[in-house]
Amino acid sequence: MLLSFRLFATTGICALGVGLSVAQITVTDDLQRTITLPRAAQRIISLAPSITESLFAIGAGDRIAGITTYCNYPPAAASKPRVGGMTTPSIESIVALHPDLVLVSMEGNLRDDFTRLTDLRIPIAVTNPRTLDGIFRSLTMLGQLAGTGDSASHLIAALRQRVDSIVRRNGTQPARTLLFVSLQPLIAAGARTFIDELVRQAGGVNLAAQTALTYPTLSREAVITFDPDVLLVMSDVVASTDALTSLYPEWSRLTAVRSGRVYRLDADLVSRPGPRAVDGLHLLSTLFHRNTP
Repeated sequence: MLLSFRLFATTGICALGVGLSVAQITVTDDLQRTITLPRAAQRIISLAPSITESLFAIGAGDRIAGITTYCNYPPAAASKPRVGGMTTPSIESIVALHPDLVLVSMEGNLRDDFTRLTDLRIPIAVTNPRTLDGIFRSLTMLGQLAGTGDSASHLIAALRQRVDSIVRRNGTQPARTLLFVSLQPLIAAGARTFIDELVRQAGGVNLAAQTALTYPTLSREAVITFDPDVLLVMSDVVASTDALTSLYPEWSRLTAVRSGRVYRLDADLVSRPGPRAVDGLHLLSTLFHRNTP
């Protein structure tokens, strides 16, 4: 789920000391902070599953020194040391792995942990992709930091091509959609979220975006008023789609339920702003335009 703490940090320069070589790398992260490394990072700590997936995808898996307990993809990640959860990382475990770079996400990691790590003068870069283009910018930054820029560029080109192909195939009739990240309480993905971006790019209309809130809590009556064409729920909050009408029997009269367009989504595909998000986009597009003219 994307329901997580937000990381806020002040801008500034991540100082690494003197004696930088001509091979030094300088990037600007998603907090507009300047990060300078004397060389491509060799021992990277990833504090978010999306970052771990991204590093492997750009050919930097061998540079990963540690990951969180939630980093479950790709399978090769299973061999990496764990440093705790996204909101409960062990600073001691991180330090013991002697990282030359720590990568954190604004969606999931905590300001206090960011501050403790910067106080230890460990180089940190922050990612905050909110769109597909944001993912591509993040992949570019990670490629620069890990010294796999060419691999990142090739991956981005392939992903952009897939996105263009998916968007071109979208139907002309937008699917009015609600996507729930929680059922008790009822919380939907709303405006200015990565999920909202995927829904729109896949040819859907995110009804919860009308609230102007990122993750609005909806009443069960509001869902009936919205009457979505497609009803989506994350796989990590419900075991089957039948559970929806068991919890909320009155939803049996929703258009989505009556037409059999209620779907349980792989949360990892549609909630992680990494390279597999394009798989999530393809999945949403397929579901939105199934059984439509």
